[in-house]
Amino acid sequence: MARPGRAARLKSKVLAIVAAIPEGRVTTYGTIGKYLHATAREVGFVLSNMTVEESQRLPWFRVVAANGIVSSTKLGAVGRKQIQRLRAEGVGVTPRNKVEDFHELAWFPGSTSSG
Repeated sequence: MARPGRAARLKSKVLAIVAAIPEGRVTTYGTIGKYLHATAREVGFVLSNMTVEESQRLPWFRVVAANGIVSSTKLGAVGRKQIQRLRAEGVGVTPRNKVEDFHELAWFPGSTSSG
């Protein structure tokens, strides 16, 4: 994310997509990136640099790594919080930190269906 204007636009778009993820569904960094013509790493960077207010208001925990892996578990408390919030919405997470039934729960930006 070299140019400041592009970075601000990308952040705005990423946060809008995250806000649209329906409860009980998940998407991936790569899916968001593909939709926005950005990389999964850029999406991850945006999410990892959210303000406290953004983090509290947006369902960031519904964004997982490829194939439904909860990659934030490497961060300790953040990963545990992500899994706890997913489970509170009825999303199963295996002991190996993978979203159960990932392909059925996967949500895609631009889709009108929430279920």
